[in-house]
Amino acid sequence: MFSIITANWNGEKLLKIFLKSLINQTYKDFKLYLVDNGSTDNSIEIIKKYQNKLNIEVIKLEKNFGFAKANNIGINRAMSDKNEYIITLNNDIELDKNCLAKLKENINTLKNEYDVFQILLLNYYERNKIDAAGISFNKYYLPRQVGYNKPIDFIIQYNNKIEGVCAGAAVYSKKCLNAVKFNNEYFDSKFFAYYEDVDLSLRLIKAGFKSYLIKDAIGYHIHSATGGKNTYFKSYFLSRNLHLYLKKNLDSNLYKKTKIYIILFC
Repeated sequence: MFSIITANWNGEKLLKIFLKSLINQTYKDFKLYLVDNGSTDNSIEIIKKYQNKLNIEVIKLEKNFGFAKANNIGINRAMSDKNEYIITLNNDIELDKNCLAKLKENINTLKNEYDVFQILLLNYYERNKIDAAGISFNKYYLPRQVGYNKPIDFIIQYNNKIEGVCAGAAVYSKKCLNAVKFNNEYFDSKFFAYYEDVDLSLRLIKAGFKSYLIKDAIGYHIHSATGGKNTYFKSYFLSRNLHLYLKKNLDSNLYKKTKIYIILFC
């Protein structure tokens, strides 16, 4: 049912937890496409140790092409398999053992109305706190992470119907991805990393596809484990990509107004 796409770059400290959580899933009908972005650590050696326990296809790239392009490569490979749904899943996540089973159960009930689904991500270290529960947009299309850093009780009363999804742990029907594919890409690779999922979410909304938060499909996220929490890399791409995203998706007049809004209030 599921094709899981995971981009990896020098993730040797993360992969054991991630892969063990996939082995422990109670629902087993999935294939993992692990796209390695030219890692120089022991990632490939670690992955090889799990190939007899998981259905893994390793796609080795010669350099770090970024999150967006690596996921596109994995998705393109997965499009020819039998599975109906693509899961994009970060390598710094530990899935609850029932996560995929809960996804299957909920999606089978909701698939006539929804094509995009969010796995509820909790903080790996503080498991009573939310890490990601979807994306919402204001009138300027500025995104906000639903529930970030709030106690888990917040999400109990929150509407399951969300506007967009965080691609760190998201499910997309192949149908919806193919409907918004542009220049042979699903995620816009110009973003490299960060905001590519926001851009895709907005395109899916404009194409009429709806998103849903599956609250009982849970993962635990080691936030910013690859990009770093307060690094120049992260700061640069977050700032650059916010403007790239807005310039791409807004008309010129609204883009100018939004730039002023960002300067004054963000």
